[in-house]
Amino acid sequence: MRSSPRRTLIRFAGAALAAPAISRYAHAAEIKWRIGHVAPADSPLHRNLLDAADLISKRSDGRMELAVIGEGRAGVQAGLVGQVRTGGIEMTLATCTHLAPTLLFCTVPSIGFLFGDYAKLWPAMDGDLGQMIRTQIRSQFGVEVLDKIWDFGFRAITTASRPIVTAADFAGLKIRTQVDTDQMEMFRALDAVPVVITLPYLRRALEHHQVDGQDGMLPVVEYARLNEVQSYCAMTRHVWDGLSVLVNATAWKGLSERLQNVVSNAFNGAAMRQREDSKKIEETARASLIKAGMKFNDVDNASFRVLLRSHGHYARIREKIGNSAWAVVQKTTGVTA
Repeated sequence: MRSSPRRTLIRFAGAALAAPAISRYAHAAEIKWRIGHVAPADSPLHRNLLDAADLISKRSDGRMELAVIGEGRAGVQAGLVGQVRTGGIEMTLATCTHLAPTLLFCTVPSIGFLFGDYAKLWPAMDGDLGQMIRTQIRSQFGVEVLDKIWDFGFRAITTASRPIVTAADFAGLKIRTQVDTDQMEMFRALDAVPVVITLPYLRRALEHHQVDGQDGMLPVVEYARLNEVQSYCAMTRHVWDGLSVLVNATAWKGLSERLQNVVSNAFNGAAMRQREDSKKIEETARASLIKAGMKFNDVDNASFRVLLRSHGHYARIREKIGNSAWAVVQKTTGVTA
């Protein structure tokens, strides 16, 4: 049975093991690199990586070959970043969430209600905010980082008994969320009660009213059939995550300037296509859930930001990341502490 794009995104989140794939234009190349990742081999992310590898082979006239090794075949996420740093493999992709425990600046994209939509997100991540994060990754991890970050997705809020329209609707809401100190603090600042429940137990918790709602990406909502136990979905887009392309610094410096440009252009172009694929997956999931009876609503981020600001949430984030970093956040998003 052929997997749907939405199913492959769920498998990405739960990453298993599979086999490597190599560019269709592979030759007896002088330079042979590998990129490891944990997404399924039938995911848009893997497909776009293959396209980038094909383009690198073609534009290098067969001098450079990139093997794309998916589904954790090259190692788990933490191991892949470690391998890139030490030269075990040349490239990988890592989410901001994964890098955040080591690099504080990587918590910025998950600041509550920072962007609201892709129209505000991409200019920030392609501009000064993204550049600040990439500079810090280079400094702290000792790797090269390519310019365009890939999309992992926004999170939405589903509930059973009432929709989330304004910040006041969070009062007293028991909400399942992921293990993230900042996000749990954000929900507390909204007068909600955050509860950590892993995905395998989420549906049962919702069925037995242990929690009133949950936050997650729409493909996860569809895959887990949460519409059967949740009536409403608010497109809060309250936090976002993305995937940075990391390159071993020594391998990068060993490329000629021409080949560096070939690799950068191939990956940055693939990132733009992957962003569109990710957006389409979310739109398809939303349409499917609406057809199944789930009621959707968009929200105005203003009331949520006001409540978070009044409870000192943004001030605490500013103190945590520092005034200079917060100045960039404020300049690129308009969010004030």
